[in-house]
Amino acid sequence: MANIKRNLMYSTVLTMSTYLVPLIVFPYISRILGVEGIGIVDTVDNMIDYCILFSMMGLSSVGVREIAKNKDNPRALSQTFTDLFALNLCSTLLIAVVFCGVVLMSPRLQDYGLLIPIGILKLVANLFWIEWLYTGLEDFRYITLRSIILRSAFIIAVFLFVQTKADVVTYYALFVGITVGNAVCNWYHKRSYLHWDIRQADIRRFLVPFFMLGVFAMLSAVYSKLSLPVLNFLTNNQEAGNFATATRVYRVVIALISTLTGVMIPRMSVLMEEDRFDMVRHYTDVAFKLLFMFAFPLICFVPDIICLFAGSGFEGAILPMRITMFQLLVIGSEKIIVLQLLIPLRKDRTIVKAGIAGVIVWGALTFLIVPCLQSVGTSLVWVAAETVVLIIATMESRRSLSISFPFRLLLKSVLWAIPYLLVGIAILFVTDAPILRILCSILLFGAYAMYLEDKVYQTGILKALKKIFSK
Repeated sequence: MANIKRNLMYSTVLTMSTYLVPLIVFPYISRILGVEGIGIVDTVDNMIDYCILFSMMGLSSVGVREIAKNKDNPRALSQTFTDLFALNLCSTLLIAVVFCGVVLMSPRLQDYGLLIPIGILKLVANLFWIEWLYTGLEDFRYITLRSIILRSAFIIAVFLFVQTKADVVTYYALFVGITVGNAVCNWYHKRSYLHWDIRQADIRRFLVPFFMLGVFAMLSAVYSKLSLPVLNFLTNNQEAGNFATATRVYRVVIALISTLTGVMIPRMSVLMEEDRFDMVRHYTDVAFKLLFMFAFPLICFVPDIICLFAGSGFEGAILPMRITMFQLLVIGSEKIIVLQLLIPLRKDRTIVKAGIAGVIVWGALTFLIVPCLQSVGTSLVWVAAETVVLIIATMESRRSLSISFPFRLLLKSVLWAIPYLLVGIAILFVTDAPILRILCSILLFGAYAMYLEDKVYQTGILKALKKIFSK
């Protein structure tokens, strides 16, 4: 448990640095690039991220699972890495060629100019990032320190080189530079753990889980990544900018909530290999308690968050953001059940079925709702698709592990969140200053979370993290 708490601390710092950087930079670039500039950059980057999902397939999950299983056997570890990397090399080359062909045949994509080749560089660099290796090895200290250094350099560079609306390409180049820097560092550092030879690669033994979990990743990305480009094509850059702004803060919060799940995947894989299902149930209970404790108090201050981080002109993002913030409970629960339980349990087929059901719901509702409700409709469709995935995943976890969605804990968490929400609403009437409102709510929530942890949830995680940070 001590290693998990330490890894959770590093992973939390890593996640905060990953998403705090855009929050630091976004108030500046939103005012420099404007709504259309933000919409263009995010549209291109979402397309590239979707290409990366095709190239990675299920590697992020399979890689962590298999590396964790073989980390104490140097020979097996090296062979596992070689096989997985060779598989990823083939898929990345294929996707890069296909995307270049699509660009050559699409005049609209060519209008994005240099943003497209910069995005292709991100696709190629992602092959050498190999973050799944270090996550499976549970080397979260290295991952965290490396990321903080590179992202600090990115912040400085943005303020130095992005000065006008014409600097859209410069901004995206600096953003892609984070991926390139991570790739260079990780590829060099891997020598500390393994020796590999691409000529000895056997890609066949991981083909099935690679593609099965890859199908789920791509299906999930249909509504998490393609929602923005589809909204852009169905409406305009203005609505795309509103939706991108609405989901930006949400992605920060859901990433923080997902931190525990990311730390737990390698550990859960080992526990299930050892048939220690009592500990699996214990850690699952802890994850749900942390999710519910942090999810509810984050809905009150959406207008202030938009005003503080985006400025004027983004008022259309307020309602979509209110809707997407409810996704915290849905996707947070989904990540716990799918990533923490079903993937280590190797329920790959069920995961794919859940993804297919989610895409069907997303596709049907997108063309019915989005043309009318625009960015608000996109948010509603996203919530509906993820809810379907959660329902199917929960049915499988209940059948295989007798672990169901904790409705009783959810109800108790709702009741315990009411005092904080009432005080939060009172703060809205006390002051009109967004910064003061948010600062007061953060301080209030921090104190209240410690009280709930001590008197209600009693997971021991927050106390352990406090001791580790103090040291």
